[in-house]
Amino acid sequence: MKMLVLCLAGFIVTPSLLGQDDSSQSESVDPLTITLLEMDLTATAKLFARHDLDDDGTLSKSEFERLDWTGETIRPFDLNRSGDLQQVEVTLKLAAERERAGIVQMDSILADRYTKRYDSNRDGKLQLRELEDNMFSDQIDSYDRNSDDELSPDELIRGLAFERKFRDELGVKGCDQGGAMGLINQGDADGNRQLSGDELKAVGLDSATMKFDRNNDETLSVSELAEYLADRRMRMGLTPSDQLLARNVIRRSDPDGDGLVPANLFRQGDSDLDLGSPDENGDGSLSLLEMETYLAKQRKRLGFDDEAAKRASILIARNDSDGDRKLSKAELVASGADRDSPLSPQKLSLIDQDNDAAIDMQELARFIQKTRRP
Repeated sequence: MKMLVLCLAGFIVTPSLLGQDDSSQSESVDPLTITLLEMDLTATAKLFARHDLDDDGTLSKSEFERLDWTGETIRPFDLNRSGDLQQVEVTLKLAAERERAGIVQMDSILADRYTKRYDSNRDGKLQLRELEDNMFSDQIDSYDRNSDDELSPDELIRGLAFERKFRDELGVKGCDQGGAMGLINQGDADGNRQLSGDELKAVGLDSATMKFDRNNDETLSVSELAEYLADRRMRMGLTPSDQLLARNVIRRSDPDGDGLVPANLFRQGDSDLDLGSPDENGDGSLSLLEMETYLAKQRKRLGFDDEAAKRASILIARNDSDGDRKLSKAELVASGADRDSPLSPQKLSLIDQDNDAAIDMQELARFIQKTRRP
């Protein structure tokens, strides 16, 4: 079974979305708590290009009123109480509106990617007829809030954000969505952007997968396949990075597209020998399932997930003064961590599993995973 990973690159932010004022909002946000993204800076630059009529680098009352912003709604972001808005103040306001809508950078990246791909008449909008062959969502009609049979940049990015949040609740990650789209690309013989019957067999899936057929139409859509892949990944104990690694090993070394690569191309580290060979059936080839099974064993032995690894890496980079990628007792003391922190010097003996008087990334990640609150 060969799965393709969705690659994401490039973005254009739509000021029409981020420049809108939410009439239902009651501004009580603390500007200092807002996380700024690159898309907020881009949106600010585009907004000023259109609405800073005198090019003085600020939005005056008459200029921001053109956006239907009022003195009441700008007050929390007018940090110097000038009655005008500087660029940084506008950026904070746009970021607050984006956060309230639940929009993240990836939503903007995807919105731009899909617009470039499907906007055949280049009008900056997506007519539903242009999206008849889309594979990124089978819920696209629900994005059209005003029922005008087209998606504005606002509707597209908000629809993508809503669907992403829904997938997150199901545990579906980007690797699952990308894998589902890859399965459709590989097995959809009749062009209906779904898989059923022989099409499922062609991509290595059996009839048991049909339990994810939520609408009982005897086919699996992109979202249903993504849910299946997420469930399968979590049951195996794989993290998204494990899943992507397994797919990339197969993809990079599979010139004939049969989903198999020579087993000798994958080299194990000495410490991995106790996990057995990835080539479980001994046929000299590695399938995606064999790679995933092997990486699942490796993940179980490691005892931590991607989130714990990232946190451990950050803590070590922040406190590793001698550059050896470990934390000594002196470095733990210098960190100033309290007793509840994983960097507390008192915890050294608990975390240091190899008794070398230092904590490496894996030891710290394993401890963070073990003590992380649910």
